[in-house]
Amino acid sequence: MGKQRITVCLLPVAPDGLKQAIGQVMAPFSYDRQDRPHPDWVGEWSHWFVSGAGCLFEVLPGHENDPRLVRYDDWTDFPDDLPPSRCHGGPRGVLDLGTPRTVEARRAADTWTAYHAFADRHPRALPFHHFAERVRTLEPEHAREAAVAAFREQPLIQAIEADPALEERFTSDPAFHFDEDLETYVARHVAAVLPTPALLTLDGRWVEGGGHDYERMFNAYLDDLPGDAMVVRVLYHS
Repeated sequence: MGKQRITVCLLPVAPDGLKQAIGQVMAPFSYDRQDRPHPDWVGEWSHWFVSGAGCLFEVLPGHENDPRLVRYDDWTDFPDDLPPSRCHGGPRGVLDLGTPRTVEARRAADTWTAYHAFADRHPRALPFHHFAERVRTLEPEHAREAAVAAFREQPLIQAIEADPALEERFTSDPAFHFDEDLETYVARHVAAVLPTPALLTLDGRWVEGGGHDYERMFNAYLDDLPGDAMVVRVLYHS
């Protein structure tokens, strides 16, 4: 049991009818649903709140005063004080989905380039799984210790671990994390900017997933929505 976020897509609805509309499309997935489609059916949520904290949408410049923008957060104890450029949801056509991707593309490209420039000054490092595989015949406890020790002996890993800022930027297993070309690396990070762990589509499909295929589907779905369709971040307890 825990809290998770879903992006809910709705047909156009006035602000005073938004919560009712969200409730209607969420209802088929409630734990308390009475008309269960089969005996083993289990719902997805016990209660939910309009809340996009941590995954707010950007607003297209010039549309900050659109009354359809969702600027309240049901989960917080105090009124949300959002800047005009951020919201928990709104019509797809006034949400700026492009700028966050552009910013992330630039950041990811800079990180990839910086890592490879740094790594080129050291002997090539191998990812942790290489060492874990090499000692897999040992007892589990000793295998882990041996793999970690051998992994950390690599000059590149030592150099990164010596600087907490580098380790935060390049991760603790950089040979694995950066083992792809620049274009692929940037595309993977850009695709992860907008998705929440679940998506509720206009036609009532609750879609969950992880990984690149889900992220690509999520982005493509939002991009193809009609401009007046509502897109709202919702926090639910499962």
